[in-house]
Amino acid sequence: MLKLKKLIKEAPGDIGKVADSGLSQTVSMLQKLATDKDFQGVLNKGLEDGDISDEKIKFGKATPKASEMRATQAEIGFSNSVDDAIMTRPWASAVERASQNPVLMPSKPDKVPVLCADIGGKIYILDGHHRWSLCLMINPDANMVCDIMYLDEGTPEDALKIMQMAIAAKAGNVKTKNFEGDDLMGTSRDKLEQYVKDNIDDGRIEEWSKFTNGKLTTPEDIANHMGNGLDIIKGLKGQFPRTIMPQADFSGAPQADVNKTLAKGIINYKEPFGESVIDQQRWKKIANIKKK
Repeated sequence: MLKLKKLIKEAPGDIGKVADSGLSQTVSMLQKLATDKDFQGVLNKGLEDGDISDEKIKFGKATPKASEMRATQAEIGFSNSVDDAIMTRPWASAVERASQNPVLMPSKPDKVPVLCADIGGKIYILDGHHRWSLCLMINPDANMVCDIMYLDEGTPEDALKIMQMAIAAKAGNVKTKNFEGDDLMGTSRDKLEQYVKDNIDDGRIEEWSKFTNGKLTTPEDIANHMGNGLDIIKGLKGQFPRTIMPQADFSGAPQADVNKTLAKGIINYKEPFGESVIDQQRWKKIANIKKK
């Protein structure tokens, strides 16, 4: 098992890269250290650093409009964003779901809020990009049910790093998912519209007609509507690859539990780190939360 003291002593270059680079190196470091008991101890000392409230993060629920939410992920799966809107599925209809207010979009049979960060009044998606893109393709005006972490300052990268550190602390693991299939962000509008016209089921056409009050009744109408959604989504593209995005449940900790841990201020993600932290300056580099 890796020991934090040993790692700091033997691999200062790696820690320096975390400070100088960003989210990718932070995730890599957390993946190496998450199972180490010393490191776990450091991560969980947010209440022992001299200020019991400095790392508390406010969480709440909100229902922002889909077209006003911003992606942090650079790639979004084409099939995940399109197929549920045009093909028959054994779970709840995405077209019906996206037509409700507010919208709790299904991820296959599951329905969980999209995880976001509110930074300066702007809403950034941290986890749930496929549910968001699917919903926006159907109803860009939908108000989506979201769990929101509120940050007074910082950047979307800071929010992602804080979330990954909390996952490491709660799960003792940081697992991510690879990107597979075609990228919606790299798909032309013509290709999307042709795909919709070639693959839409008759039952889905009836649903589109029903839930748009007869405004969208043909494959061509629906394809054009989803093409408009693609244009919006591309304008909201994020900068980070899927391979470093937070996946709390996949890592082994329910997202709700991770959120509660952050809300209590337990996660030690910013200065001061407390006397018990092994190396203040090096831990600062690992955390590397930007200050304004």
